[in-house]
This record gives sequence, structure tokens and C-alpha cells, in this order.
Amino acid sequence: MLYLNFATGFVFPPYWLNHPVTVIDKHWPMPTQAEAMGNLYQCPLRLKLKSEPDSAFWTLPFDPVMSISGGNNIVRSSVLKQDDSNNERRGTIKEVWSQDDYTIQIAGLFMGQDEDDIPMADLEKLRNLCEAREIIEVECDLFEVFNIQYIAIEKFDFAHTSGRQNQQFSISAYSDDDFSLLVK
Repeated sequence: MLYLNFATGFVFPPYWLNHPVTVIDKHWPMPTQAEAMGNLYQCPLRLKLKSEPDSAFWTLPFDPVMSISGGNNIVRSSVLKQDDSNNERRGTIKEVWSQDDYTIQIAGLFMGQDEDDIPMADLEKLRNLCEAREIIEVECDLFEVFNIQYIAIEKFDFAHTSGRQNQQFSISAYSDDDFSLLVK
């Protein structure tokens, strides 16, 4: 592991310095779900509102770094333990298993053309998508591995970034699927 403890003049999130980031390219083999889970990947990300199906996808200007985590929902029940035998039960009974939503972390950077140029158009576009309070349709090679076509943005952050022309952002989101709630 590489740990830098001196002033470099650049602002990097420390996690990126100490963990490898894999760039996804169509010319390389795509990772499996097991390989991709929880690792950092960098690839193009295209976004648009689901409510605007005729609009074009917007591609983030610089490929963001992303990670995907998953899990299961488990219903656990405690049972009465018996003291008069050697068959004492430990723990709980697991009754129902279902897959949880994927948790998605996206981090990137907008850069202006000049030192005094704030990347306002990109910031406004991303802010409007984050504040839309609706499902975002996505196109991304990493998301295809997990069959993710839609995300719901939970949190977003435009952190302090060194330099007027730079702006970091981070997004926390969940995967989303189309569900038919009416069963016939």
C-alpha cells in the first residue's frame, strides 16, 4: 500500500490512492458479478430521467469511479431452547431470503476549461438529476454486469475542491427495477 504524507499540491480522495481502480473497456473481458462486487471501477456513465423517455442520455464528461455492493434480506425467528437434552438450539431460524437493492457509490470530478472557469453547465445538469425525486435511467458497462437499468439517488455531495475550475461530486444510490404491483 502506498501512503502519501506530504503536500502534493493536488487534492485526491485518500481511498483512491490506496485502492486500485479498474478501468472497464469493451476490448477487455467484463468482470463477473462476484469479481465486480465492492471493487472500484471507472467507466463511462450516461444518465437521464425515466419520465423523459424521448430525451437523450447525458454522459458525464469524465468517467467517474463507481462501486456496487449487494446483500440479502433475511427474516430471523428465535425459538425456545430446551434445557433437558443435548440438542440445545443455538441462534435463530432463517425463514425468508430475498435479495436486497444494490448500493451504488459514484464519485467524479468536473473540470472547467480555464483556471477561472466554473463548470456551471455540468454542475446544474447533475444537480437537476439528483434533485429530480424520481428514477434515473442509466447506461453503464459496470451496471450491465448486475442488470441495473435504473437507480434511485439517496444522497449527493459537491465537496470542497481545490481550484475554482474543479468540482468533485459523489452520489449514493440504490438499484431500482420495474415492478407490477397488481397481480392477477
